[in-house]
Amino acid sequence: MLLTHYYHEEDKPFQTISSLAEDVALNLIAKLSDRPGAVYRRFRNPQEYLYQRQETEIWLRQAFIRKGGQPIFHFPQYFTAGRAIWIEEGFNRRSRQIQIPLADFNPKHVSFTYPDSMVSFWLKSQMGKNFYHPEYHGQVFTVDEILKIIDEFGSPKEEWRTDNLRKYDLFIEAQVWTDIPNYIDE
Repeated sequence: MLLTHYYHEEDKPFQTISSLAEDVALNLIAKLSDRPGAVYRRFRNPQEYLYQRQETEIWLRQAFIRKGGQPIFHFPQYFTAGRAIWIEEGFNRRSRQIQIPLADFNPKHVSFTYPDSMVSFWLKSQMGKNFYHPEYHGQVFTVDEILKIIDEFGSPKEEWRTDNLRKYDLFIEAQVWTDIPNYIDE
């Protein structure tokens, strides 16, 4: 499996808002909210976004540790499992990507959510809705677990475009909790 890190062509890869001081993070989020593209809609309310991001990352880290994960850092670097068309389109086709084989990482340093972690965290509160899938929404997975989920349910393709029951299944997110190995900017 290849892990894909997406970033805007004008930005550097592997930047994380979570590592910034709150006032710096809020300023950056406000600037990002002015960019066109679906991936920037989440920044419309900087304070709310930052709070939700922090809450999600606490959940991710704690759930991963309970499953035997060994995060090195407090905040992960974000990837997708394979390609994420929604992200590519969400950057208005101005994204760049770096792909790194999952095998380059210690499995104890990589967790997964299906879909995006912030969406998956929110989906935990949506139990009983027709679009909620208890098998994979609202959960944090290890490498072995996500491979089983992919075998059973497949990886998201473009069902989110037409299937209301899969409207939140945009991609599988990988959270890397350690240093990123040397990479080639593609």
